[in-house]
Amino acid sequence: MEYNQNIQPMASPEIDFDKLKLILRSNWMWIALIFILANATAYAFIRYTKNLYQSSSELKLEVKDEASELGIETMMMEDKNRNLVSGEIEIIQSELFLNRVLDFSAFDVSFFSVGRVLNEELFHNPPATVVYFNKNHSLYNQPIAFEEVDERQFKLQLRDDKEVIGRYAERVKIHDLELILKRNDNFKKGDEIGYFLVINSRSTLLDYLRKNLTAEPLNYNANTIRISFKDYNPYKAQAVLSKIDSLYLQFSNEQKNLANKQKIDWLTNELSQIEKKMEAHENYFENFTLQNKTSNLDEDLKETIIGINKLDSQRYHYARRLADLDLFVNRLNNGEFQLPIMLRQQLPPVMNTQLDALQQLQLEQDKLKLSYQEITFAYRQKAKEIEVLKAKSLDQLTGLRDEWHKRLQEVNQRKAAMEKQFASLPDKNTEFSKNQRFYKLYEEFYLTLMQSKSQFEIAMAGSIPDFRVLAPASLSLKPISPNNMMVAGAGFVASMVFIFFFIGVSYLANNRITGVNELEKNTTAPLLGAVPMMKQKDEGLHVKDYPRSMVSEAIRTLRTNLDFFNIAAKKKVIAVSSTVSGEGKSFIAMNLGGAMALSKKKVILIDLDMRKAKTNMAANESDPSKGVSTVLIRKDLWQECVVRMPLNNFDYLPSGPHPPNPSELLMNTEFTTLLAELKEHYDCIVMDTPPVGLVTDGIVAMKSADISVYVFRANYSKKEFLSNLQRIISINKFSNITTLLNAVPSSGKTYGYGYYEENGSPGKIKSIFRR
Repeated sequence: MEYNQNIQPMASPEIDFDKLKLILRSNWMWIALIFILANATAYAFIRYTKNLYQSSSELKLEVKDEASELGIETMMMEDKNRNLVSGEIEIIQSELFLNRVLDFSAFDVSFFSVGRVLNEELFHNPPATVVYFNKNHSLYNQPIAFEEVDERQFKLQLRDDKEVIGRYAERVKIHDLELILKRNDNFKKGDEIGYFLVINSRSTLLDYLRKNLTAEPLNYNANTIRISFKDYNPYKAQAVLSKIDSLYLQFSNEQKNLANKQKIDWLTNELSQIEKKMEAHENYFENFTLQNKTSNLDEDLKETIIGINKLDSQRYHYARRLADLDLFVNRLNNGEFQLPIMLRQQLPPVMNTQLDALQQLQLEQDKLKLSYQEITFAYRQKAKEIEVLKAKSLDQLTGLRDEWHKRLQEVNQRKAAMEKQFASLPDKNTEFSKNQRFYKLYEEFYLTLMQSKSQFEIAMAGSIPDFRVLAPASLSLKPISPNNMMVAGAGFVASMVFIFFFIGVSYLANNRITGVNELEKNTTAPLLGAVPMMKQKDEGLHVKDYPRSMVSEAIRTLRTNLDFFNIAAKKKVIAVSSTVSGEGKSFIAMNLGGAMALSKKKVILIDLDMRKAKTNMAANESDPSKGVSTVLIRKDLWQECVVRMPLNNFDYLPSGPHPPNPSELLMNTEFTTLLAELKEHYDCIVMDTPPVGLVTDGIVAMKSADISVYVFRANYSKKEFLSNLQRIISINKFSNITTLLNAVPSSGKTYGYGYYEENGSPGKIKSIFRR
């Protein structure tokens, strides 16, 4: 029987469901483990995460603008509502306001219960109330274990320190902390392991408030805001938020009134002082005019005043220089060599260079101090250099100071001369100019302050804050996080995603042949059949030892299917081959020959794998020095090498000793002559060839066969073996090759009518997953 070998196999883009079911069956434990781990992680997160509660309140910011009734333009921006809401939110979240909350609250001491899983704060009903006296102690933010001895006594312990026993309502001291505990008679102990208290520092409480407090605009047009506070204890969240609401209303009103009032009071006081000064100057001007009959000043007086002012500037300049120089001389005597930048700009370059050198020597001395003691020679030498350079710098600075002092004296002399000249002018004119100058300054300052005061008075009169609480702090016993349903759903979805990726990666990474459909789709050779996987390890004559098994029935089916190939041949030569070893080629060849022998045919099995002798055959013991290799070199007759199998009409011709040239032995005429002689004595010749993927011996044997059975092993043979078979068919122009899939996993269904027996039966779990 010939068939068309020109049909090219087409790779199917569809999902191979048989392969997918095999992956699911073989990796069900990993899939179950992924599912369990993902959902267990979600459960652990829910179990070991504290419930977070939130309390919320709503405030309305009413600001009545009455300034427009007076016809006065307000000083607010166009979008005053938005600015008002944003400004109040900043006040609520400011550190100034939060400190005010802490000043009027009692959240500094926290009591906790030690649970078997999580610790819980006993805010609503603690075992005792705590009062501590000294604010400056070292036990802030440290857990202090608490244990009640009886109704009068208790124990306190800090980490692994010694226990301290105290009495309720009496002072007890632990380290540098003094406190008093008052017993709560309403407290009832549960299944807690223990208790501990923590005294929170102010910085910790500020961080706690900032982290959990949220203020956000609710409606800009209505000037409403929502304030919320989060905590692991719902009662504490409500208590803290209630305190924030009440203090905010009071604080906001005080801050607004206090700010404007303080500004107006200060302006009023300053205006009063300036009015008195201006009144004194006005009285002077009036008396001066009456006494002198004039108010004009001479130009000489102006020039003299300008000259004196210039000399005053010079005197201030030299005096400032001398003061800075004296300060630096003192610092230089004390070992400090840093000089003000303004003074260094006025020193000669040589002196600046010496000062830089002195600073460099001091740095070197400091470095030596890190490595040497002060009594060492290097350190003393460096100190001597510093002293020499220091003395030299002091001498130069002293000389410079004398020079500047001399110049200052010269300026003083010049000023004295000008003042003497000025003294000749009328003293009253000088006093008049001075008073006139101060009067103008006071007048300008007075007008500026009056304008500012008017603006603040208008703002204070025009803006009347009227804040109200629309919704008080709520008590929510439903946690906002974690969302158990969402976390559980996320765990389930994550498990499905991980399982999907695991199956996908396993599917793509699996390059093994899994089912007969892959042979049908990817090869042009017809499928002879499939042999199921055995439940036990048996490489002998399975058809004889287990005649009612599914494997034996499958092999008998192969025997029947072979009758449809090359029907005209009465004597058939069958070659059984595979790509590599381990695919069950020899097992199929031996049991196929045994099945033919059971059908009353004379069968001989020839082992042509002369490179690797078989050691697990069911034949009787044979002489290892005789076999196919000795027959082909004409050393022995084939009749002398034949071994009887433990089955009637079934003989076995072993491979014999390993020859150096097995391929050449199969290619000569002796092999053809051997087959011709065997055909005269046997109805069927089964050849167990070497793997064609490793050596070429099998190709030679397949060319001499009437039909070739190419064996693949399920979940063992790689998919590229199919391409190898196609290449063999194409190169050698084979038209008599059939394929067979060996060791196919059982799907739980039996062939035929279900009367086949297997040694042992699969467990219930395996049976379920096989389905």
